[in-house]
Amino acid sequence: MGMKQLVVLGAMIALGIFMYGLIAGSGDKSILTGLGTAWEKNIETRSSYTGEIL
Repeated sequence: MGMKQLVVLGAMIALGIFMYGLIAGSGDKSILTGLGTAWEKNIETRSSYTGEIL
C-alpha cells in the first residue's frame, strides 16, 4: 500500500465515524433524535385534529 492509499483510508474511516456520530450518535443533536421528535409531534398534531378550519 502506498502512502496516498493509507491517507485516503484513514480519511474515509474518520469520515465514517463522524457520519455515524452525526446520524445515530447519542444526545439531542443527532439526526435520528430530531426525526423521532418531529415524528412524535406530527402524530400528536394529527391525533388532536378535529377537522375544524381555523
